[in-house]
Amino acid sequence: MGCYSARKVCIVITGAVMVTVSEHKRVEMIKNIYDMLHQVCSQNKDRIFFVRQNETYADLLRRVKQRAVLLAKRFGIKRGDTVAILSGNTPDFIRSYFAITSQGARVLMLDTGLSTAEHVNMMRRTNCKLALAQREYFIKGRGVPKMFDIESVDDTDAREFTAAPAERGDIAMLSFTSGSTGNPKVVGLTHDNIISLGEGALFYSPVIHPGYTFYGFLPLYHIYGVVINIIAPLVLRGKLLLQPILNPREFLADFKKYRPEVIPAVPRIWETFHKKIIDAAREKHAYTLMRVVLSMRHILRAVGLSGIVTRVTKPVHDLFGGNTKVLVSAGATLKPSIRKFYERLGFVVGDCYGLTETTGPANFNFAFRMPDGSMHYAGPLPGNEIQIHNPDKNGIGEIWVRGNLVMPGYVDNDAANSAAFEDGWFKTGDLGKLDKRGRLVVKGRQKQVIVLDSGKNVYPDELEDLYLQNDEILAAAVFEYVVKGKVVPFAVFQVKPGTNITRVTALVKASNLKIAPYKWVRHFAITENELPQTSARKIKHFAVREMLDNGSFTVAEQ
Repeated sequence: MGCYSARKVCIVITGAVMVTVSEHKRVEMIKNIYDMLHQVCSQNKDRIFFVRQNETYADLLRRVKQRAVLLAKRFGIKRGDTVAILSGNTPDFIRSYFAITSQGARVLMLDTGLSTAEHVNMMRRTNCKLALAQREYFIKGRGVPKMFDIESVDDTDAREFTAAPAERGDIAMLSFTSGSTGNPKVVGLTHDNIISLGEGALFYSPVIHPGYTFYGFLPLYHIYGVVINIIAPLVLRGKLLLQPILNPREFLADFKKYRPEVIPAVPRIWETFHKKIIDAAREKHAYTLMRVVLSMRHILRAVGLSGIVTRVTKPVHDLFGGNTKVLVSAGATLKPSIRKFYERLGFVVGDCYGLTETTGPANFNFAFRMPDGSMHYAGPLPGNEIQIHNPDKNGIGEIWVRGNLVMPGYVDNDAANSAAFEDGWFKTGDLGKLDKRGRLVVKGRQKQVIVLDSGKNVYPDELEDLYLQNDEILAAAVFEYVVKGKVVPFAVFQVKPGTNITRVTALVKASNLKIAPYKWVRHFAITENELPQTSARKIKHFAVREMLDNGSFTVAEQ
């Protein structure tokens, strides 16, 4: 059984430094999320938190208190109530998040990309009392809770604020699992889960320094947004540059103007930038030079030719503003080849694996040098463990997680909890293995593994990574399909405009030569349209398969 444990030290937050057990008595224990917020903001009150708004930590705390007074006085929100947030990325989202939890209420995180019917269903199922929403998302009708404009200016007096006596074991956040129709499971994360996330984030203070600007375009309602654009900037004493518009041109303009040090994104974004960088190098007939220099960068620097390395890497760093130190990827699996590409360019890359049920980062592939000079390569946050359960001969098994980031359970769902937990371990349903450095290699969902008629297993993630190495293939979905009575791996490719079946056939055949014949994709379809995705930019394989059945794609003849 493969297993990796984090260093087990007791950590509390104080001015965003790490405090060990021996120092613990000097610091008041954090009781709830508001305690964490108050402590950090009070000790860093003059630091800027919201970059675009030029607001300090003190401003954040004051406006959280004002919003909390409004919730308590006007709407009677109290401990145990549920309040929904339905909003894009605005400072008001974060202020409201902390205000709701300060009153001991539960924040229901609603995906703005879902339908009105889904929003209503989620609010009803959680007995939602109030929804803080942007005007464009207001819902009218019977049985719908009160709607309040989240962007309203609060005229309340922060001095009237009183924090509720919330405890670490109380539920703080409610999120629905990816299946939003029918009867999806509800994940309940506690104050302890969120505080533990903040404490664990301090492990990365050697690489993410105070004052670093975090770029914030990821949806805040998603667990990844909570982790990297709410909690991490706060406890690491960083700045937050929120961007509500999902437009690469806006990203690039922000990079140039604000020069952020930490840029988080989903793998699809990193793949897009990767292709952009490669295409630009090829247009300048410099791609071969780039590959050679990056592969020999250590040798070139050792012999005094670091200027050549800089000449190759500087244009890429300039693309991100010229000041970026850390790239973070989560929400789906980052291909190892993509991670290595950015690491060779000189970025520190944090490749996160996790689920809402694990409060996000169950494991980080994050190579950086520790204060004692040693290299850290991978592992879960402190207080957590990860294991590969029942691995096969290749070391592949189900990923199990336990520790202070794991939810106490799905809300009011004993059957789901019985299936999801065993001996204190949360069974993720994902398959993976640990390499010699403890880095997690995710192979895909257990349910998506393709079992051929021969009994051999084929992992869709591995094949998708392989075919995406072709520049003309922009996205790939590989899944089990029956062709002429036989189970086969079938692929649907999103291709660049003008790329035809004949060209894709040649690309697929060339790629197939790199893997064992039983894994080869011989049946595929293409489209120039974007494949359906979740809010975390994961491709919806089931939706792609339905579209294939409905004749939405151009299928290659066999």
